[in-house]
Amino acid sequence: MKKQRTILLTILMLTLAAGGGRAAAQDLFSVRLSGGAAWSSGSSFKNVGANEANVLQPVLGASVAMEVMPRMRVSLGYDYSQMVREQLNGTLEAIDGSVLPGSVEGTVYKDFKMRFHAIGATAEYDVLPAGGLLSLYVGTGFGFLFAAGNTWALSVRNEMRSDNWTSTVSVNGKNQMHNYAAPFIPATVSLECKILPQTALCIGTTTRLILSNNTLAPKAQFFATLGLRLDF
Repeated sequence: MKKQRTILLTILMLTLAAGGGRAAAQDLFSVRLSGGAAWSSGSSFKNVGANEANVLQPVLGASVAMEVMPRMRVSLGYDYSQMVREQLNGTLEAIDGSVLPGSVEGTVYKDFKMRFHAIGATAEYDVLPAGGLLSLYVGTGFGFLFAAGNTWALSVRNEMRSDNWTSTVSVNGKNQMHNYAAPFIPATVSLECKILPQTALCIGTTTRLILSNNTLAPKAQFFATLGLRLDF
């Protein structure tokens, strides 16, 4: 009987130890999924005569984080966003040469689209006391932005000649591809509220400084996101 009690006590202690170890490591890793709005600023390609509604574009992101010490975590993340601009130019320039006055040509429309894939590492610190429902993480890090897109331009030409008294109108479309890679430095703020033992609702902002000499690249990006954090 004494031997059975010893075996049962040993099993109970091992079970409690395993459960305690799991609870201690339960929040060691987390996955964050988020989406929201992105705003890119500083590119040489500006909106001209176009609706400014295209300035805000969607952003989707995911990251994996690990707690390296109490209230501090490091994460590796990916996000996708884009930048869209339009230029409407109603002013045409006169054609030089042996043509009649009133002959004009020029680009009347440009459509610019750039898609961004970003990969970065971030270190974040919770400035609120540990153990509460709310966490406020602030952080910074380093990453790379990979951009690919195109500019589509529409041009017209109206040439009037006096030698045969004709008027020739031509329309031309041109598509130019762009791609580049650039490092960036982010500054992040994330307010997170636990809604379940292993799930938190996250409201975040990110300011990203783009380090690129490419004139088409934005100088900065700003994100406002809403997402979920899942703890493991």
